[in-house]
Amino acid sequence: MLNDKQAKWLAENILPHEGDVRRWLSKYTDIDADDILQETWVILAKVIPETIQFPRRLLFTIARNIVLQHYRRAQIVSFSSLADISEDHSVDKGADPEQSVGARKELEFLNHVISNLPPRCRTIFTLHRIYGYSHKECAQRLNLSETVVAKQVARALRLIGDAYGHQERQHDIGYRSFPLGRSHKNKA
Repeated sequence: MLNDKQAKWLAENILPHEGDVRRWLSKYTDIDADDILQETWVILAKVIPETIQFPRRLLFTIARNIVLQHYRRAQIVSFSSLADISEDHSVDKGADPEQSVGARKELEFLNHVISNLPPRCRTIFTLHRIYGYSHKECAQRLNLSETVVAKQVARALRLIGDAYGHQERQHDIGYRSFPLGRSHKNKA
């Protein structure tokens, strides 16, 4: 429960910027801005006001991170939305360099994971998820069955999810050492 000091701080330092966050969130049609804002407020309610130097920046950073978590957990990942988030410089003009580096690392990680998918899996995933081809169109284009296409898309999503899970467990971006696909051990 909020004490009077926290409530006053939230009302004076966060509430005036909620409209700006809501406007920023409105460009992402596949998320519910109200849900994102509610999660943001829950996190902000736990903040110790004296420790916050830039409340507006904190508000945008928390909302942005929740949006990224939403896309990571989604069964259907909108890469254009992830790219929009990373390229959106209007979120907070005062973003510090550490946040910018973090966003770049996130995109580098995703790019690395996709580029290290098995070749057929990567090709099908890219055609389907990035270029928007249907399973049927991918199958026709690659002379494969729709079942193979569906399985490869599912495999790619599983491998990407596994990579993110591994990254979160390591508490850093340890993608350089994360193997994708089957491991092949040298027989001696």
